[in-house]
Amino acid sequence: MIRMQTWDQARSGRRVHQKDTFDGFVTDFIVADEAVPAQAFLVEQKPNWVTPPHFHLEHQFQVVTAGTGSIGRHEVAPLCVHYATAETGYGPISAGPDGVTYLTMRVIPDSGAWYLHEPGARERMRRGLKRQQEHGAPKVTVSPTELKALRGPSVEALIPPRENGLAAHLVRMPPDDALTLPAEHAHGGRFYVATGGSMRLGDAELRALSTVFASADETFSIRSGADGLEVLVLQFSRDALAASPPQDGSRPAPGAQENH
Repeated sequence: MIRMQTWDQARSGRRVHQKDTFDGFVTDFIVADEAVPAQAFLVEQKPNWVTPPHFHLEHQFQVVTAGTGSIGRHEVAPLCVHYATAETGYGPISAGPDGVTYLTMRVIPDSGAWYLHEPGARERMRRGLKRQQEHGAPKVTVSPTELKALRGPSVEALIPPRENGLAAHLVRMPPDDALTLPAEHAHGGRFYVATGGSMRLGDAELRALSTVFASADETFSIRSGADGLEVLVLQFSRDALAASPPQDGSRPAPGAQENH
């Protein structure tokens, strides 16, 4: 299955979100349903705000799309990618003086965050579960003029392919080109996030922040528009398809908590 959403389509649902652990805005891009359980939403964290260390019950990618700051010990800027497996504590997420904006993506939805400073949070982590964090950033950035002038596609591994299927690539393509990025290993599905130029999907022209999800059994050919294309290809590990079980009723119900 393929699901897509553009920023223009999503922005009408942009909402204020304020609580003790977060201050900013949240915009849903892809909302999970029975046909496609994937989830994607944009978080705009206000300047100098610090979201405390926490964990989620599902695997997730986060992509910085604007601003600066840090995730744990990693300094972040646009196009930085972070991956965390289920029940892996990470953070804090610290926004710089201009704030930090990031897109969060999951192949199985999660409606809550467990903050490690709160009583009992660490006890909710299952023992023996493999925990993993990965972080990647591009070597160089390119301007719209440079993107449009490309003579051929380039593929940069931000997170090199792992045997469990995890990978993240930054693809840049000249105008009116096509590319299929093969997977080295079986994986759990991919998100494609346009970050420059435009991506063509059917009759749609998808510009920056447009987000496409393709399930693991879906073959997806990337096609660039008239201005070229810069797109992140975020590939989940196979393990991400295994939903985390409820923890003695402690798992929050959908909508009970907001994500970050």
